[in-house]
Amino acid sequence: MRVLLALVIAGLTTGATPLPARAQQGVTDAEILLGGSNSFSGPLAFTGEQATRFGVDLYFKAVNDGGGIHGRKVRTVYYDDGYKPQEAVANTRKLLEQDGVFAIIAPQGTPPVVATLEYLEENRVPLLFPFQGSPITRGRKWVFSGMTLYDRQSRMMIDYLVGARKFGKFATLYQDDEYGKSFLTALEKDLGRHGLKLVATESVKRGVTDVSAQMAKLQAARPDVLFLVLTPGPGAQALRERQKIGWSEVVMVSSGPLTDERYLALAGDASEGVEGLSLWPDPLTSDRPGVKRYRDDLKTYLPKNEPNRYSLSGYFAAMLFTEGATRAGRRLTREGLVVALEGIRGFESGILPPVTIGPDHETQRQGFWVRVERGRFKQLTDWLRAE
Repeated sequence: MRVLLALVIAGLTTGATPLPARAQQGVTDAEILLGGSNSFSGPLAFTGEQATRFGVDLYFKAVNDGGGIHGRKVRTVYYDDGYKPQEAVANTRKLLEQDGVFAIIAPQGTPPVVATLEYLEENRVPLLFPFQGSPITRGRKWVFSGMTLYDRQSRMMIDYLVGARKFGKFATLYQDDEYGKSFLTALEKDLGRHGLKLVATESVKRGVTDVSAQMAKLQAARPDVLFLVLTPGPGAQALRERQKIGWSEVVMVSSGPLTDERYLALAGDASEGVEGLSLWPDPLTSDRPGVKRYRDDLKTYLPKNEPNRYSLSGYFAAMLFTEGATRAGRRLTREGLVVALEGIRGFESGILPPVTIGPDHETQRQGFWVRVERGRFKQLTDWLRAE
């Protein structure tokens, strides 16, 4: 034993070839393993399925067929959390401790994502491009946002509606959790900059769809604009209720991930005229080169899947990961990926305006105003920004 120890010490002190550094978890010579907890059941099941298996995985299919990232193929593993924070935590622990993933990519929903933050940060695991916008994720070393954060969205919406549209009375129907409260706080702050206050607020518990009582109270306050900060089920019910009670004079504004034709279509013709801030170009009609490539890849790999904003968001997330991992080099580490992503300046995705990330780790800072006309969003403005 003493002889062996002496030999080891001699090797360390005489310039012998050092042992190779321990490989980063989730990275082998042949593969990079990524994972995520997402909604494959529950109120956001369509979003979760599209963002991951039809968005993230779509882009990686093309990357892998092209030789991978520095010769490594990308593989993903996902688990269903049903939009439940406790399930998201359990799934995330499983991904890290049992599956051994390198990073978490494109999880969904403010409550589930926020519930996993502390665990991932303690373990120094990158949380990449979550489909949620709580400002609580801003500026954290191991987190890179996946959409324009809610306070930026709020600023753009309020400045547009108060400035360009000259509205003065606002109310909101919001989900009573981290998602809804993040938006509520931002809306109150941004109205305050214009010397205004919300004239009414009503909340909805997560999972509840009957909003008739709340809509009656909101109508009594007579706002010009009503923000819907909801998931699709109660959002559709709010639009149907508005139609039922004949409340035609109020401008309904969908917020965050609710601004999507498929979800608003749950309300049928009651969705006509709904406005909102869209974060993504029209996946069916945009002639931006990255969106065209997305449609071409869909035809190649997933021809039965209809283009939509959610799969486009996942496609963009995988594109950003690929760019960061490529810049990080062959010796891929979590720390190296973070540094590489922070260094992105003016990246041309062909989907969004040029992307600059930097130390705040925000990947998007813009959106444009839309209105539902005959079941599709009509773009009403150029890209808006909030700094």
